[in-house]
Amino acid sequence: MYPLLALIRKEFLAIWSDKKSRTIIIIPPLLQLILFSFAVTLEVKNISIGVLDRDNTPQSQEIIRTLALSNTFTTVYMLKSETELTSYIDSQKVLATLYIPQNFAQKVSAGQKTSLQIIADGRKSNTAQIAESYMRTAISKTFPHSKSMDTFVGRSWYNPNLDNFWWILPNLMGTLSMTIAILLTSLSVARERELGTFEQILVSPLSPTILIIGKTIPPLIISTVEASFIFFAATTFFGVPFVGSIFILYFGLVSFLFSIVGMGLFISSISSTQQQGILGAFVLLVPYILMSGFATPVENMPSWLIPVTDFVSLKYFLVLLKGVFLKDISFSIALKLIIPMLLLGFFSLLVASWMFRRKIA
Repeated sequence: MYPLLALIRKEFLAIWSDKKSRTIIIIPPLLQLILFSFAVTLEVKNISIGVLDRDNTPQSQEIIRTLALSNTFTTVYMLKSETELTSYIDSQKVLATLYIPQNFAQKVSAGQKTSLQIIADGRKSNTAQIAESYMRTAISKTFPHSKSMDTFVGRSWYNPNLDNFWWILPNLMGTLSMTIAILLTSLSVARERELGTFEQILVSPLSPTILIIGKTIPPLIISTVEASFIFFAATTFFGVPFVGSIFILYFGLVSFLFSIVGMGLFISSISSTQQQGILGAFVLLVPYILMSGFATPVENMPSWLIPVTDFVSLKYFLVLLKGVFLKDISFSIALKLIIPMLLLGFFSLLVASWMFRRKIA
């Protein structure tokens, strides 16, 4: 155990004494936690819309008043003609427009079927769909008892107020801890090569297995500490509830980071410089995050791509994080997510070990 502990201590000292590694540990996680918490959101806010009111009755004015008082729509332009409506959308001055036809109020009062036309900017397809949904909701609230309109009552489980922080902070705990783990490990062997100490390690009385373990444990510990800080910030400063088991959380966290450090060591073993190691890490990080379900559901991806996501351990960890934070999932459910991460970790570590032994030989 003494050679292993000495190697682990040496790795911690090497990481802390290296300016690049020290910067990676401290500055990016803090900045990303603050920026991403507020910047990354699927909520649609500060929308400008236009209204062309051909009816000009108290009922139509009530719809306009409801839209104007909504926190979602910051500006409501009163349009005068179809030409102006087209111009506002073409110039992207508004995201969507509402057309209220003549005799709208009369038909509503008589219980007859009538229609309102929402014209949205399809160049921003996702945002336009959400804005249209908001407008429909506002209109249905204006006429909740109208026989000519449908009324829907929705309820969201596990996040009743649809608070963005409840969604983004668990995701950030996974992605930021992964970023730290893979960057530190991808720089590990490459740093030794740059400094000329790799040859000294090779002639030391350390077996390749001890070297791999010694290179794995420090990034694992540092990433766990970083994740713990994000967990503390999420629950304390951002008010994200944590209703699950702390044991399941950390068991899943260590399993996930274990799957990541193997890939980082593989990148490091084939990199001659730290710059190559960083580039290799980011080549892997971008598709990993995109295919994990971080921003868009995995189910929305093409059918041929969905099986590929089974090899993305971040996908399992994000499901586990939100399940532990908001849902209090059982250990049996968590285990179904942890086992794939452990298998991916063992596989990536075996490949990294094979590459490392090949370089030694």
